[in-house]
Amino acid sequence: MLTFLALSMIVVFIVLLSKNKLTVFGALTIVPFAFGVISIFVTGASLLDLFDWIKEGILYSVDEETGEVSMGVISPAIVILFAVLYFGVMLNVGLFDPLCEFFIKKAKGDPLKVTIATVLTATAVTMNGDTTTTIIICIAAFLQLYKQMNIKLIYLAVIIVTPIGIFNQLPWGGPTIAASTAMGVNISELFADLLPGMILAEVFAIGMAYFIGLKERKRLNFDPKTAKDISPEDMQEMLNAIRLKDPELKRPKLFFFNLILTLIILIMLILDVAHGGVLFGIGAAIALTVNYRTAKLINQRLDDLAADSLAPALATLAAGVFSGVLTGSGMSTALAMSITAIIPESLGSNMAPIYALISAPAITFLPQDAFYFGIAGVMADVMAQYGITASEAAVASMVGQAFRLISPVIPALYMLVASTETNFIDFQKKYVIYAWPIIFIYLITYILTGALPI
Repeated sequence: MLTFLALSMIVVFIVLLSKNKLTVFGALTIVPFAFGVISIFVTGASLLDLFDWIKEGILYSVDEETGEVSMGVISPAIVILFAVLYFGVMLNVGLFDPLCEFFIKKAKGDPLKVTIATVLTATAVTMNGDTTTTIIICIAAFLQLYKQMNIKLIYLAVIIVTPIGIFNQLPWGGPTIAASTAMGVNISELFADLLPGMILAEVFAIGMAYFIGLKERKRLNFDPKTAKDISPEDMQEMLNAIRLKDPELKRPKLFFFNLILTLIILIMLILDVAHGGVLFGIGAAIALTVNYRTAKLINQRLDDLAADSLAPALATLAAGVFSGVLTGSGMSTALAMSITAIIPESLGSNMAPIYALISAPAITFLPQDAFYFGIAGVMADVMAQYGITASEAAVASMVGQAFRLISPVIPALYMLVASTETNFIDFQKKYVIYAWPIIFIYLITYILTGALPI
């Protein structure tokens, strides 16, 4: 009965979220609470038990025998709250502007240089972890240039989203936080496992842009020896897309301070010197105070950035309700045991790479939270039956991120295809044609580094 309840809860959760009947916050809270009430009658537990399950999922639980404390989702929620706030400040003050302008200036009028500049600019901007912002800036900077040079706009769409899909896996990115939360894995450890694959995938993304640039050179009969540079007027228009975005918030004189502060925080985060929430929280306070100085301006920035930082943090806290009910009621264990019973014994040792491949379609076509909290969390329990650790299961669940940025449930992509005058299905097809090796780069890299067992 608990297995049936678990499956029903996951299906209802996914359907309501996919059809936009509930928000992520609502779906992660209301659905598990309703099924938790039902489970009370099945298990003989009380309403107070249900509230304890939720508390343990959000805050912490203590093993009565060993005294060991297991943290809920409060830890990653604090990380994402302050990380999104910090990088929102950095984007506003213009930390990434000089790098973007450098790439644009180097592009000139060569299709090859343009495609390389596009991928490097997208890489630099997407470090803040926000898909929509990256698309807006890159479209503003490059769309007119692509049109003027007659470079196929569909290539612009593909080149922009490729690094976004890679660097969304940074510690403050939604997928990494969702995976670490759903499977109870330390986010710094998960990122350390993912980093080699991300680096190689970025090398591939640059190579892909280089190949596309060569292809467009040939199609457009462009000869770099005789071609003229882009006009100063057109160059200025491209640079203005970067420089004139919220100019009152820019702080160019403080560039080196902001760069050093960011590098120190990232190095400390990677070395696990302190909790990410502590690092980004202190960093955000310092950045706001140094860059905006007066309490009035700082409060204005906090008001403007609150929506971006609060929404994902709330969703992460709500995920504690989902995982708390699923685990505390016994539904997670029952479902894992049922799945384990139907898996052939011969496949058990290869479960991680098999799951990594077959989960790619799910992670592409389901809302991110629906996949990680509705499927990946349960599969981690299943794989544990074959000696696969939670960290290894988390890495396996991230392999499908290779195709995440063609998902029809990401609203910003519709703005991208509309701006590039591209059909969404054509965009998906073109991305798959050029970027399909990324999933195998991830898979092979993680197997070789030992992050993924075989």
